[in-house]
Amino acid sequence: MNSSEKAGQALSFLNKYSPKEYGKYLEFTKQLAALDAIPHKQLELIMVACGVMSQCEMCIALHVEGAASMGATKEEITQAAFMAVAMGGSPKLMYMTYVYDALEDLFG
Repeated sequence: MNSSEKAGQALSFLNKYSPKEYGKYLEFTKQLAALDAIPHKQLELIMVACGVMSQCEMCIALHVEGAASMGATKEEITQAAFMAVAMGGSPKLMYMTYVYDALEDLFG
């Protein structure tokens, strides 16, 4: 099971065991996305960087996939991830492995 599948499973558990709280969280994030001040591709690239900053393997996988689905290139995704490394230093650099794993899954 890859990281994206693990994330899907984690979200399914949240929906099953904490539907009220998870539903409120989804409502909040949908409201933010609906503002449309930032194009969705750029939002996904920001979320890639946030995933690296948060050191969340599943977040990285989901948002690399999301960015790619919005037309982001490998180079754009890599640059977004490296911006987090630039801000976070060596601990964030180690999470580039997950970015490359997700890119390999998507782009080969």
